[in-house]
Amino acid sequence: MAEVPEVETIVRDLREVLVGREILAAEVLLAAALRFPEPGEFSARIAGRVVLGAERRAKHILMPLSGDLTLAIHFMLWGTLLLVPAGHRHPPETLIVFQLDGEQELLFLDKLGYARAALGTQDEIVERLDLDLLGPDALDPSFDADLLARQLGKRRGALKPVLLNQRVLAGLGNRDADESMWLAGIDPHRTPASLDRDQIERLHDAICQVLEEGLALRGTQADLFGRPGRAKHRRNVFERTGQPCPRCGTPIAHLRLGGRNTHYCPQCQT
Repeated sequence: MAEVPEVETIVRDLREVLVGREILAAEVLLAAALRFPEPGEFSARIAGRVVLGAERRAKHILMPLSGDLTLAIHFMLWGTLLLVPAGHRHPPETLIVFQLDGEQELLFLDKLGYARAALGTQDEIVERLDLDLLGPDALDPSFDADLLARQLGKRRGALKPVLLNQRVLAGLGNRDADESMWLAGIDPHRTPASLDRDQIERLHDAICQVLEEGLALRGTQADLFGRPGRAKHRRNVFERTGQPCPRCGTPIAHLRLGGRNTHYCPQCQT
């Protein structure tokens, strides 16, 4: 599942091997993989552009290109990017093929077909993808307990869907939210306003620990070079319904909060 550790791993790989290289051509194999523009215009506009950088905003990958263009990619659930030699067999889940200089290709893949790309000026990308509405990023050095407290503020409803609100905290996904609340010992039903200062600090530290550990292990998916990440997709509670809690042995419970699958320990998450 592509959450912040998986996306950030790919972004760092892209910075290492793609910056300064030219995109010779792009072949769109699935038109629905493009948010905008349409495939013919996308291929025409991106040909000959040089990759100037790679960055992450929430779970969006943003690659500034020469000529005042930005390529935006979102993996959704299971998308990824794979760097291969030119002429390499394209897996059936390939959405777009980017032909690069140096006789290599960058494949945009998604076995479910939900992943999406977009191409436009930086202002167009920000406006059409609502990037200016995103909250602070949990991996940013400025993210601390005070900032988390301000973002949670007077938000109503259960904590779990609030944490998944990208305007509150950018990029935190379903898996890592469940794991963070378990690590902090906080029930996902709790309202943000009910958390005291100690619980806010525990939640902040847990979010940072979960994300940093996932990143250190290079996520749960394959990286840009096809090497598998070493992090476990099913960790302490996520998708472990009925199995014993690693902390107290109580069977892990499952429910839906805000339309999202939620996993927690009913005994030690209070």
